[in-house]
Amino acid sequence: MDEGTQIDITWRSALMLAVCLPVLFTGIALMWHKVERTAALFLGLFLMAAVIKVMPQIIGFSGFYAVYPGLTFAPFSVELWFGPLLFYHIHHLMVGAPERRHLLLFVPGMLQTTYYTWAFIFLGDYLNKWQFNGVFHEPYIVPIETILAVLMFIYCWVKIIVLTRHYEKYLEHHESTAATFKPVWIHRLLIAMTLLLVLFVMVQFVPTFITNMSYVEEYPLVLAMMVILSWVGIDALRKLTEHFPKIKAHSALNIPHKQEPDSNQQQPYKNQLDINQITTAIQSHQWFLEPRFSLRELAERLGSNETYVSRAINQHLGKSFNQYINQLRLETAKIKLLEGDAAVLNVALDSGFNSKATFNRVFKDMVGVTPSQFKRQNTT
Repeated sequence: MDEGTQIDITWRSALMLAVCLPVLFTGIALMWHKVERTAALFLGLFLMAAVIKVMPQIIGFSGFYAVYPGLTFAPFSVELWFGPLLFYHIHHLMVGAPERRHLLLFVPGMLQTTYYTWAFIFLGDYLNKWQFNGVFHEPYIVPIETILAVLMFIYCWVKIIVLTRHYEKYLEHHESTAATFKPVWIHRLLIAMTLLLVLFVMVQFVPTFITNMSYVEEYPLVLAMMVILSWVGIDALRKLTEHFPKIKAHSALNIPHKQEPDSNQQQPYKNQLDINQITTAIQSHQWFLEPRFSLRELAERLGSNETYVSRAINQHLGKSFNQYINQLRLETAKIKLLEGDAAVLNVALDSGFNSKATFNRVFKDMVGVTPSQFKRQNTT
């Protein structure tokens, strides 16, 4: 019988392929994404790695391994890459390039890929591969690989959660666009990662340490993982439309507590700022109408630094920088909403918000109603 006739594309293979195609296409699109290019590249590589990991499910149900037993040890096992790729994606997005020591996170993945590539190429025919699998690979390598993969993923998952929380606090105190980058889609990514972590542990640990799971039993879990990743990839493409503020670039932690004045520059304000000077400058110059106005820019214009300005706003106004700037923007927006028939989008942009969605979200959070509801309630 011709070998090709033994290959049968079953419904399981077709369904898994259909679920993987959005992951594949979004992964490729992210790898060539122009906004936040490096961060998008790592997320794209993560999605591509997920598709590679699922390849045995796609081809296995179609009979490829029966027809081509030499595919044993094909380097489809890439789970040790998952955690580091996600961590690098988040770190590049929120902070910038990680420290060089973090490159060590990729060592297990490189060793895993090297091992499977060696076994696939140099172990000979499928009989030798099967013998090696039974004598060495399954008893020794698989348990170590499984434990390491789960620990790596958990470690990176915790690091990402800590970094994201730190980033949200940073945005609240340093950026007037916190609502734009308070990252709703990253929250979704974290939820997805939590679900992925549970599924990943189930798929990795149960077959190795508890009971053997067949491809059929693993199939629903793997399918669920790919559905989640499809959602993550599409969501990332939708949300990565502008560059994220970076903690490393603007954080007050990187600014000295005492800043010596430059004799060649005019210093309109001293480091010990009066809150009235700060609020007067912001309102008189209408800096709050600038969509990407930040604490760093405010401090530079006042001839001070972020630490002093942030402390003055927090202590004397009882608000974060973001809350204060958005309060000024909303006061302007309320006047514009009641003045005439301007569209909500125009009001949002004229009030310092960079999008209608952000404006609606901030308005609802701080006023309690949407801009349209506010206008109806106060004009009838």
